[in-house]
Amino acid sequence: MPRLLIGNDFTEDLENAGEQRLATARWHAKRAVFFARDHDVLVLPEAPDDSFVRYVTALTGTDPASLAVVTPPEPAMLTPATLADPSLRERVRATLAGRRIDAVIPLHPDPAAVDLARGLGLLDAVAGHAFIAQGGGSLANSKAVFRALAAGTGAPIPEGAVCADPEAAARAVCPLFEQGHPVIVKHEYRQATRGNEILSPVGGITAWGARRLTVLGDSGAVAGYLRDHWGELAGDGGQGHRLVVERYFPGSTALFAEFTLTDAGTGPGTGGGSGTGRGTGTGIEPAGQGEMVYDPKPSAQIMPVRTVDPELTAELLARGRALCEPLHAMGYRGTLSTDAIVTPAGQLYFTEFNGRTTGSSHIYAEIGARIVGPDYPARRVLLEHVAWPVTSFDRAVAALSDAGLAYSQDTRTGVVISTAFDAAYKDLCFCAVSEDLAGARKLRQRVLDLPDA
Repeated sequence: MPRLLIGNDFTEDLENAGEQRLATARWHAKRAVFFARDHDVLVLPEAPDDSFVRYVTALTGTDPASLAVVTPPEPAMLTPATLADPSLRERVRATLAGRRIDAVIPLHPDPAAVDLARGLGLLDAVAGHAFIAQGGGSLANSKAVFRALAAGTGAPIPEGAVCADPEAAARAVCPLFEQGHPVIVKHEYRQATRGNEILSPVGGITAWGARRLTVLGDSGAVAGYLRDHWGELAGDGGQGHRLVVERYFPGSTALFAEFTLTDAGTGPGTGGGSGTGRGTGTGIEPAGQGEMVYDPKPSAQIMPVRTVDPELTAELLARGRALCEPLHAMGYRGTLSTDAIVTPAGQLYFTEFNGRTTGSSHIYAEIGARIVGPDYPARRVLLEHVAWPVTSFDRAVAALSDAGLAYSQDTRTGVVISTAFDAAYKDLCFCAVSEDLAGARKLRQRVLDLPDA
């Protein structure tokens, strides 16, 4: 059955509008093409290039001629105002004519997407629409809410606090400084490390997972810095958002486990997409897991987990699933990523969750399970590299083919380009598929050594 996919990758909670955010939104949203099935309709900030669509659908087996893409008149983030625009809605309605839509799937669970579905007569096709419509997506993406639910369910979390003002943040930071520990401070919503900063009583720390390191000498300097930079740290002038303070563990390994939350197992009378019932927990299924690599910003991801003790991976999955249970019971439906670290001492701590389609989802679900095969976690390793400088998408495809590096369905190894090309970035992400991690790393290096793409 056809579906309506909404590429609202960024919301106003996660990122402010602006030229850079628009470029990021249009770039990231095009990964929805990987999720497309025959006859789907995609609502995107701008239309993907034909070459990208042909490339992806050749790998996934989707008929590109059966797909339809609807965009605003000019490239625009799919904000609530954009999704409410009557002309956009009319174009979506006209495109849907004759298609019996089975599901409406937004990349981010935003009330605006539910409102669009309601206006199209498709409200029941949105899983968990009652929860999303009342702002539940914000709960599922709040680092502050995460800490409360993690603490309540007994998940191990780093020492720290949720802070509503700079004075509370100073009270959380200073005791950790007195013990010689650096801290990481996090914007409640921002993603991909853009809202993170490391504060430390000493220098010499690499700021993995954060935009910068700031060294502060004493409690007075801490209080002054937090007061003077509160608007930047909490975002949007500090209005309406909280700051999370956590002990920072240098040299840790970052992990994630994603789960799919569905209506399976909900109580009687709670079917459909309402998500109003009390979940029993059986509607929570593991979807994918892996490792994030920093250098010091995000530079790669490995799927499945390969470099930590299998017992810790099992704990990641078991405790991650337990973290899903409160949100499932509340009515959240969709993808939930639970993030964690393993410290150099071998301790597992959970750090946040993300209730949305993430930058990892299409790697394990589409490149992994759909293209490589459902047995990929046992047979293959996927290594996605974040930034490959290229001049165009077509030249990158040709360079991989000429070098014999393109993904082969026969060997189930090779390189899959995992993002569209955007002139604002002038690079691509790619996924190296190999039988083991060493092989995937060699493939990645061969791509980066290509003379011209």
